[in-house]
Amino acid sequence: MSATVAQRVRNRTQSLDVGRGISAMLVVLFHGLLVFRVNGADNPHLLPLDLGNPWLVLQHLLLAVANGPAYVTFFFVLSGTVLALSLDRDPPAHPGAVLGYLVKRGFRLYPMLLFTAAAAALLQLYYFEPHVYSQATGWFNDGYKIDLPSLPAEFLANAQGRSATLNGPAWSIKVEILASAVFPLLYWLSLTPARAMVTAPLLVAAMFLAPGGAMQWHYMNVFLFCFFVGALVPRWGWKVAALLRQMGGWPRVALLAALVLVFMFSRRLLAPTAFAPPLVVVLESLAAGVGVVLLLHGRERAFFHAAPMELLARLSFGIYLLHVVVLSVLGHAVFPFLPEHLGPAQALGFGLLLTLATLGVTVLVAWVLHGVLEHPMQQLGRAIASRMARMPGDLLVRPLRSRR
Repeated sequence: MSATVAQRVRNRTQSLDVGRGISAMLVVLFHGLLVFRVNGADNPHLLPLDLGNPWLVLQHLLLAVANGPAYVTFFFVLSGTVLALSLDRDPPAHPGAVLGYLVKRGFRLYPMLLFTAAAAALLQLYYFEPHVYSQATGWFNDGYKIDLPSLPAEFLANAQGRSATLNGPAWSIKVEILASAVFPLLYWLSLTPARAMVTAPLLVAAMFLAPGGAMQWHYMNVFLFCFFVGALVPRWGWKVAALLRQMGGWPRVALLAALVLVFMFSRRLLAPTAFAPPLVVVLESLAAGVGVVLLLHGRERAFFHAAPMELLARLSFGIYLLHVVVLSVLGHAVFPFLPEHLGPAQALGFGLLLTLATLGVTVLVAWVLHGVLEHPMQQLGRAIASRMARMPGDLLVRPLRSRR
C-alpha cells in the first residue's frame, strides 16, 4: 500500500471514529432524557406517540434526535465496516492470524468492560442506596437494586460480557464479542457479489424466522445483519456513494431526509416497547449503512480532523461504556436535594443539566482511562496479534499431527 493510499485510509477511518463519538454523545443525551418524569410520563421511550400530550410529543422529538437504540444499531454497522477494513489490511491467512485477530478484538473490548463492571459493583456495594425517587422514572429507579448476596455472581457475569445488570450499555458489548467471533466468515461472505446476495436475504430471514425466539440466540439472529451491512461498505459502498453523487440536488436531499426520518422514528412508530424488533433493525441498519457509506466514501471534511473531534474519536468507546454509571452516580447525588414535585419544564430542564454534567464527567474519566488502560491494552493486543500473524501457517496444526 502506498503512503498516499495509507494516509487516505487513516483519514477515512478517522471519520468513522468521529461518527462513533458523536453517536456516543447522543446516546448520553438519550439516557439523560430518561431520568426525570416529565408531566408524569414514566419511561417515555416505551410509550407510543400521543399527539394530544404536548410534553410527551416534545420528549419523543428529543428522543428521536438522540435515538439511543438506533445509534446502537449504527455502532454495529460501523463495527462491521471497521472490522472489514482491518481484515482488508491484514487478511487472516492462517489459523494463527485468525487467533491474533480474536486476541486483538478481545484486548479492545474486555479491559474497559471489566473496569466498568468492577466500578459499578463497588458503587452498588458502597454508594447506591435502594431508594425510590418520586421525581425519577422507573428506568432510573430500577437501576442498581441487586441483592448483595447476588453481587459477586452478577459481577462475574458482567465482567465476562454475559450480563449487563451492572451497566445497561454493556449488553451491546456482548453482541460485539459474539459477532467478532464469527466476523471472519461474514467478511469472507461479503467479498463477492454472488456470496453477498445469497447471505443478505438469509440473514434477514434469520431475523424473523429463527426458531426459539431471539433471546435464545442472544439476539445474534437479529444483529448479525447489521455487521454484514457494515462489512459490505468498504468494498461495495463506493457504488452507493457514486449513485448519490449522480442524483440531482433535491432528489438526493429528499432521499437522505427520508432515511434520517426512518432512522429517527421507525422504532417509535412500529415497535416502541420491543427490545430488538427485526423490521425496525432492518430499516435502521439500511439507513445507518448509507450514513457509514457517506463517512467512508463521501467527501473528506476538515471537521473530522479538528482537535476536539480527534479527541472525541479516541474516547468514544469509553464515553459509551461509562456514561450510565456516571449518570447514575450524579443522579443519586442530586435527587435528595430536589423538590419532590417538579413541573414539566423543571423536570426537562433538570434532565438536560444532568446530561451536560454527565457528559463532562464522563469525558474526563474516559480520557484518564484511555491513557492508563484502554490505549495500552489496545497496543498490547496489537503486538500479540502481530506476532501471532507472523507465526508459520502450520505451527498450530503440527502438535495435532504429531499426536496422530
